[in-house]
Amino acid sequence: MFEPGAHQAAGLQGAALSGSALLMPLASSARPAQSYDWLCEVAARLSAAGHAVAVLDATATEQPALHRTGSSRDLPLGLLRALIDPSVVQLERPLDDADWLVLPAALGLERLLDTARAGGPRAALSRLLAPFAADVVVLLFAPAAALGELLCDTGAHTMVPVVGPAQAGLDTYAAAKLLHFAGLQPVLCPLQQDAAGDRTVRSVSDCASRHLNAQWPVWSAGSWAARIPVVAQSVAHPAAPQALAAEPAARGPGRFLWS
Repeated sequence: MFEPGAHQAAGLQGAALSGSALLMPLASSARPAQSYDWLCEVAARLSAAGHAVAVLDATATEQPALHRTGSSRDLPLGLLRALIDPSVVQLERPLDDADWLVLPAALGLERLLDTARAGGPRAALSRLLAPFAADVVVLLFAPAAALGELLCDTGAHTMVPVVGPAQAGLDTYAAAKLLHFAGLQPVLCPLQQDAAGDRTVRSVSDCASRHLNAQWPVWSAGSWAARIPVVAQSVAHPAAPQALAAEPAARGPGRFLWS
């Protein structure tokens, strides 16, 4: 991916000319199915606000048998293919009229964790965002432990769901605590503003204050679309040479659509 040459670095070269996609990490709950509605609500609110959204679901696995059979271009689209196939660039919107792009991402996340271990979180972030068009909001839905390792000590805001029954409070606190100790900024995000949700948020916040001396922000659902683009992680590219900057047409149509 990072060897010199137009082919291996195609995704990075394209991103450098027009800015970066934006990464927002979202912690999946101990029982991911309970937080899928929450994930969809985050994506829907961003889409309604006019943002192109890509969901990387690291609780879903790409088809591993196919990834051992030869050309990456023959594989169905998932995060792993996006990372290893240099022809996958400028991902933005799906072809099937869906509101946002959804890719399985468990195997791709394993590759990114290897990149983070070898080169640090900024290298992993660059590799993750390279296949996506500029300004696409990439929602990485993954276990808190994986997010903590991938983005260790970056201070990245990470959304933590507050959903489900009373057990959700324990799950939320455990995920947020793990992110906190990994050097990220957990953000409590209740899906519903109701008495039960308010009690869970207060309980988690009280535990954080009492045991960790930490104050975790709380984002209401109505604020997600405004807050996420502001705090999302991006790749700081060096200034492109003037000759390249004058030739945006060299990037082609600026769109690579998948369903």
